[in-house]
Amino acid sequence: MGQIFFSCAYDIETKTCCVYDADKFHANCYAHSGSVFSVHYLLRQKPYNVMWGGHYVVTDDLSKNFLRPQDLLGLSTYLTYDDFEMNNEDLINKSYYKAVKSIDENNKIWKKINVWDEAKEYFDWEKTRSIEYSGYLLNHTKKQAVDLVDYYKQSKGLSSHGEDIMIDAVPVLTETGGGTEMALLYGASIETTENLAGTWCGDLLQIVDELPEKYDIINCCFVDIWGRARYCYFTFGIDDEGYILRNDAKERYQCVTYNITLKRGLARYIKVTKDEKGEKLVTEFVDKQKTEGCSPASK
Repeated sequence: MGQIFFSCAYDIETKTCCVYDADKFHANCYAHSGSVFSVHYLLRQKPYNVMWGGHYVVTDDLSKNFLRPQDLLGLSTYLTYDDFEMNNEDLINKSYYKAVKSIDENNKIWKKINVWDEAKEYFDWEKTRSIEYSGYLLNHTKKQAVDLVDYYKQSKGLSSHGEDIMIDAVPVLTETGGGTEMALLYGASIETTENLAGTWCGDLLQIVDELPEKYDIINCCFVDIWGRARYCYFTFGIDDEGYILRNDAKERYQCVTYNITLKRGLARYIKVTKDEKGEKLVTEFVDKQKTEGCSPASK
């Protein structure tokens, strides 16, 4: 079946939260997703703690993976005692039993809000089919920031039907685990910062127009291998040898694939080949001397 996620934006002081069933991560982590534009809308109004909460956390050791009060509060926006009881034998003797009890008690205190319609109108979704990538995504907890204009430039992609697609930064940065691997299942551009996945989970976020003092801008990019390849192909073309270019400076697009733990393989180029069936995209290792016995992927 696969892990189901919930987009959770929550105000700890007012005990107000906005929670949507975000389905499987790779289905609703995009800029056109209702869960994404609703969270972006809220973050443009004021700060919220954000957690893209997966259901697999019910089998995690909470005492190791969710140490802060704000993390347990985030889990309480979409989980109850029953969720843990159904997935754990002898729950009462688990080291994290008290944490489960706290989650269940706090689940009852939230006032839930629905901003779906307001968010659609705010971003003129019927026309744009996307949230707005302007300003800065702030992490008040870590005093970090993502330049959303820069994120957009690095993370743009095209679907196989030629539509603009964007994996949004918020779901990846705030997920509880296991989602990013699915969104980047076939690989990513070499610029992708997969090491940041989940590092903002439960933190206090906000989107603003101007960067505050003493906030460090971090490089952030999440884009799958083929979406970015198609974008670069139609934007920058290919060189004389048929390799897809990544910019106007005629540099070749580079990408990587991952193993099941999201560890990178060797860097690859993508070459456009043609036969009687049409065009085909094939990867080739950048450093061919290190790849004896390896087979290139194709799309």
